Amino acid sequence: MGELGTYRAKRDPGRTSEPFGDVGGTDTDSGGRFVVQEHHARRLHYDVRLERGGVLVCWAVPKGLPEKPGTPRLAVHTEDHPLEYLDFHGEIPKGEYGGGNMTVWDSGTYETEKWSDDEVAVTLRGERVDGRFVFFRPARNDDPKDWLVTRRVDDGSTAKDRSAGDVQSPRVSVGGRTLKLSNLDKELYPGTPKNAVLDYYARVADTLLPHLAGRPVTLRRFPDGIDAESFYEKNAGRNAPSWLRTVVVPTPGSSRGSSSASFVVVEELAALVYLANLAVLELHVPQWRVDAGDHPLPPDELVFDLDPGPGTGLVECAAVARRIRARLDDDGLVASVKTSGSKGMQMTAPVVLADDEEPSRTSEYAKRVAEALARETPATVTGVMAKDRRRGKVFVDWSQNNTAKTTVAPYSLRARAAHGAPTVSTPLTWAEVEDCTDPETLVFSPEDVLARIAEHGDLYASALEEGARLP
Repeated sequence: MGELGTYRAKRDPGRTSEPFGDVGGTDTDSGGRFVVQEHHARRLHYDVRLERGGVLVCWAVPKGLPEKPGTPRLAVHTEDHPLEYLDFHGEIPKGEYGGGNMTVWDSGTYETEKWSDDEVAVTLRGERVDGRFVFFRPARNDDPKDWLVTRRVDDGSTAKDRSAGDVQSPRVSVGGRTLKLSNLDKELYPGTPKNAVLDYYARVADTLLPHLAGRPVTLRRFPDGIDAESFYEKNAGRNAPSWLRTVVVPTPGSSRGSSSASFVVVEELAALVYLANLAVLELHVPQWRVDAGDHPLPPDELVFDLDPGPGTGLVECAAVARRIRARLDDDGLVASVKTSGSKGMQMTAPVVLADDEEPSRTSEYAKRVAEALARETPATVTGVMAKDRRRGKVFVDWSQNNTAKTTVAPYSLRARAAHGAPTVSTPLTWAEVEDCTDPETLVFSPEDVLARIAEHGDLYASALEEGARLP
């Protein structure tokens, strides 16, 4: 049976949001749940935690679990953690034990092959990790905490134990790629399991993928559904499949202090399904692409994010969208419009910059438009980001054109539910914007969106056309 005295002695519940639960049920000798957490403390490492004896038995693995059998890796045996840590992700305050950002990298179930004081052999069945691992304490070891972990060849010896779980973890062929799906019944929205999310992204892929092509995607993951914490993920992760296109992009000003990140570029159905299986619900893209050599290109889109302040909503956003469209028309720009899938609207117009124009040119133009609208109707529109200036107004966020920022992609799910279904960032007809008097008419579910595509095609297609010069 585990103990949590050491865990509690190292932490102050008044300073950290980490859980302080009690020892739970102990009937987990044959296996149970596991979690792997990516931990950005003094040094990046991965915490592997196995449910056993009413606690989580833990190892800190600096380089992460081995991808293939071979040389063992260091695995530092740490104190037992409460079971509530299975779901924990967030920021541990600096100065506290383990201070830094922690995210759920993978989770699932495991089966025990052997468990002794010096050796733990288990089979992990997660979304990213799938295989047999052995944690062991070397015979000659000055520090009893310094264990090693190695990966074993999966010889099929646990196939009998896995058979029931494999029903919910099928391997499927998607566009010639073999993918392992997992936890298909897990609810990501109230009443909406992961398999429904996978189904939507698979069915919308032909329309969505052209809007993602060439754009490094920032992923928003919800491992435990929209009612739990989420996190943004830029790095594809070292266990991403080799066929998944990634591109290293500078990330100046990163909150994690990283100068670059390896972003996913989603250009095929298998990539979309792979990400959805990791509980990636939202896809956020910049207003620029990379070329075939993975070099960033100049911005090719102009965006306006219409954010309703307190006392306003989609109806007021629609009125502002109509005014912006008229200004863009005058300047020879063609605008598409969509709901954000949350509270507001977004507009996109394809542009092309001259060789001597700076990337900031799109932000400068958008700012001029926003400020002009605010001068004309200061009681209903603001171009200022300060939240205390937004009551009763629509904020025209021109700053989304900054090359370091992203906007949710058209047809992406959002982390909201309405009328018993997820909401989607949905392209609109301009007639719908003109006639908008009831915000509920502009809230769409995945099934609504698929029906709209069948009827109208891609209402955001003009964003993919050849861009125009900015005046």
